[in-house]
Amino acid sequence: MASIWQDLLGTTKAFFRIGFTGPRLKDSSGNLLIRNPGDSADAEVTASKLNVSGNSVDLNSDAAGSGADWKYTLQRPSSGMGAAVTLTLPVDDGSPDQVLKTDGSGVLSWTSAAATDADDKIDTTTLAFDSTSPVAMFTLPANAVIEKIQVVIDTSFDGAPTASVGISGTVSKYLSSTDLLLTQAAGTVFEVHPGVAAPGGTEALIITYAAGGATAGSARFLVFYAIPS
Repeated sequence: MASIWQDLLGTTKAFFRIGFTGPRLKDSSGNLLIRNPGDSADAEVTASKLNVSGNSVDLNSDAAGSGADWKYTLQRPSSGMGAAVTLTLPVDDGSPDQVLKTDGSGVLSWTSAAATDADDKIDTTTLAFDSTSPVAMFTLPANAVIEKIQVVIDTSFDGAPTASVGISGTVSKYLSSTDLLLTQAAGTVFEVHPGVAAPGGTEALIITYAAGGATAGSARFLVFYAIPS
């Protein structure tokens, strides 16, 4: 059967259909839509490679924006790139609790995440001369051991202030008021290793403070702790 080639520039209709039962090409405020034959849903598109000149790709672009139906946007960095980037996805979907790693050349693979419970963590709380006692620090996790406490004098206190670290009812459990002297010069560091066994549950740590007439001064209380493996 003979074919006809024509130099069409466009159509005056609202859509252009490919074949009697094929998909429709449709305009929507300047946005090209590829719709199914009945114009009731978007149609699939198959190509060997997709080139997107913009900076993002929207998944679930027609989302309702409520409940569990939301748009998901993949976007490249807006600044900081110095060269083209290619990311090669892993060959499978990995195992539970694994994380993605890179070989430094963009090839991604799954690897087991390292446990972080046994890593040292540091919490810092600032004590000022006019702080109200007790000063809340943080909640020590269950089974955590405090390796050491450092008190760093940032501004020397005047007067005769005292401070200790512990919990309600045992205010000097981890650091006694005799372990430091807040009136020492700025830059002075006091370090204490409590040697106390890990509690079975969580503990709300506090600084118990007595101003002793202080009108100036500031110090940081750093607690180093971890959950042993």
